[in-house]
Amino acid sequence: MLQTRRLLAFSSRVHTYTLLLYLFFFLVYIASSFFAVSLEFVGLLQFFLSLISWTGLLFGFWILVFSLLVWAGDRIFPASAVLLTLLRMLAVFALSLIVGLLEHVITRGITIG
Repeated sequence: MLQTRRLLAFSSRVHTYTLLLYLFFFLVYIASSFFAVSLEFVGLLQFFLSLISWTGLLFGFWILVFSLLVWAGDRIFPASAVLLTLLRMLAVFALSLIVGLLEHVITRGITIG
C-alpha cells in the first residue's frame, strides 16, 4: 500500500503542474488582449486552454477515484490529496469560466434587455 500512496502523491504533484501549465496559457491569453496577435494564435491558445482544462479535470477525477481505492485498501482516508485535488479542479473550472466569459464579451459584446 505504500506504493499506492506514493503514486497518489506523485499524481497529485503532476496535477499541480498541469494547473500551473493552464495558468501559464491563461496568462498568455489575457496578455494577448494587450498586444496585436493573429486570430490563429488566439485560436491556438483557446485550443490549448481547452485541452489542458479537460486533461486537468479528467486527471483530477482519476485522482479522486484512486484516492477512494487507497482508502478502501489502506483504511486511511487521504484527505489532503482529495481536498487539494478538488481545489485545483475548482481553480481550473473558475479560470475556464473567466476565459469563456471574456471570449463571449469580446466576440459578442454585452446586450441589455
